[in-house]
Amino acid sequence: MKLRHIKVAALLLAVTFVTACSKDDEDLNKPILGLGGDSWTHSELDKWLYQNFTVPYNIEVKYRWDGSELALDRTLVPAKEEKIQPLMETMKHAWIDVYEAEAGETFVKRFVPKQYVLVGSPQYNASGTITLGEAEGGRKVTLYRVNQFEKNKREIVQPILKTIQHEFAHILHQTVMYPPEYEQITPMGYTSSWNNISVTNARESGYISSYAQASPNEDFVEMIAIMLTQGKTDYEAIIAGISNPEAVAALRKKEEIVVTYFKQVWNIDFYKLQARAELALEDIAPKPVIPLHTQFGFGNIYSTMMINPAGQSDDFLEKYNTADANLKTAGGRYIEYIRLIAEDNNRVTYQIRYINPSSGSPFVANFIYNMSVDNKGVASFTIAEAPAGNANTYKTHLAPLTNYIELNTFKIEWKDGKPVLGATEQYGKFTATGNPSSFFFGQLGN
Repeated sequence: MKLRHIKVAALLLAVTFVTACSKDDEDLNKPILGLGGDSWTHSELDKWLYQNFTVPYNIEVKYRWDGSELALDRTLVPAKEEKIQPLMETMKHAWIDVYEAEAGETFVKRFVPKQYVLVGSPQYNASGTITLGEAEGGRKVTLYRVNQFEKNKREIVQPILKTIQHEFAHILHQTVMYPPEYEQITPMGYTSSWNNISVTNARESGYISSYAQASPNEDFVEMIAIMLTQGKTDYEAIIAGISNPEAVAALRKKEEIVVTYFKQVWNIDFYKLQARAELALEDIAPKPVIPLHTQFGFGNIYSTMMINPAGQSDDFLEKYNTADANLKTAGGRYIEYIRLIAEDNNRVTYQIRYINPSSGSPFVANFIYNMSVDNKGVASFTIAEAPAGNANTYKTHLAPLTNYIELNTFKIEWKDGKPVLGATEQYGKFTATGNPSSFFFGQLGN
């Protein structure tokens, strides 16, 4: 009886199997859903990315969520579609176009990463740090924090461009390594605990940023990224703010190696590249103008101003010419130029340099003033010391120029309203309050 039951069960199982495999009941050619990945209709954004990045540079821009491209142990957010084109326009104008103009189309096509993956949120790490970007083998770059992007806000645009420049610099040094002596400039400060070091302390130790202390490679690319995204003026402001002369010397040596590396390896004039990058960033997100009076003074970014007669206001030029004519009565001496030199304790030297034609030798008459500047940038000059030496000898001859600054107050400002981006020379102006047509200006220095 038991054997009979087993036979019946086997027969039923066979019938069930045959029925389940019947071609009439199931189409074996039907695709399995999801096996081929997601599908979507190409949007206008996809077409724009294709025409502007894929066609000319063979770059794929992935902004739709694809978990296979990202770390599985991180909580990440997809990029918002409306952020993609503004971000990529910025990247094109302030990075690709800058390199293309200075290094050529072939260089860009050869070295730009061929895939950009865009992620909406930052990547938070167990160490307490966040990842803003990462490069993989020169082929793929992942950019995070895309959803915070706003094209006209410099405080947002600049860090993203720094990330892009940082990752591209990795590609360059992975292709051709920088000189080994770079690692020996500040060899003792590299540490995995870089995130516990403040930017100020890093710079006082000869590193341009905290992250530069992570390793020599990060140090090298941070120098490149910060010099390119800060521009000449702001980079010099960083250097001027460092009190440790050994740290300044170390950073200048690193800068020198970066500049030489770009020229010798890639035939790129780094300072021209820096100027182009600065102008491109200004096109996208203009920099707030920092008042000159906060940057002029002893120990500041600028501490001198060279004043030549050409182009000066009629009022100042009249005083200059009168003083020059007076001085010519003293054996034919004549004024060569004037320098305003900021000294310690709010003192300035109003230095009038003149030539003695009998010998051709230059001499100076130094008039010492206290310069008081209010919070609106208005300066006044009061005599700090009685004229001595040449200043005492020729004080009557030069009185038109000294009276001019003693009897007026002046608004300290940029000659053209703001610094000239990318220029190696910047000019300041002292305009008499209440009389905007009366001023003197000159080249700033330190």
